[in-house]
Amino acid sequence: MSRLHKKKPIGEKRKKRSASEKKTSSVDSSASFSSSKSAIMASPLKPKPEKTLAESKAGEPSLFQKAMEFFREVKIELKKVTWPTRKQTTGTTIVVIIFVFVVAAFLGLFDFGLSKLVQVVLT
Repeated sequence: MSRLHKKKPIGEKRKKRSASEKKTSSVDSSASFSSSKSAIMASPLKPKPEKTLAESKAGEPSLFQKAMEFFREVKIELKKVTWPTRKQTTGTTIVVIIFVFVVAAFLGLFDFGLSKLVQVVLT
């Protein structure tokens, strides 16, 4: 997901513009543009030092440490869960079981009716 940036109020934009205009007013605008452009182009990217296999292994936690950290985080998250009461769980379980029987009866009757219709059509 991308981050959403807050839009700055118009007043803040004007303040930034006026401050930058004051700085560039004493210097020629074309000269400041070319100098800033050359400063950008002149700065080379610094290459990241490559790690050897021994260095990368030394800093990484082992599989066991990763697993222990995972289970610690799971325990913390499970403490944040709002668990339903026994009464709520029993009530919703009964509703689900009744709903399953109603749907099974409907589908059974529908299947029986269609099979009788096919027998009548074929005979």
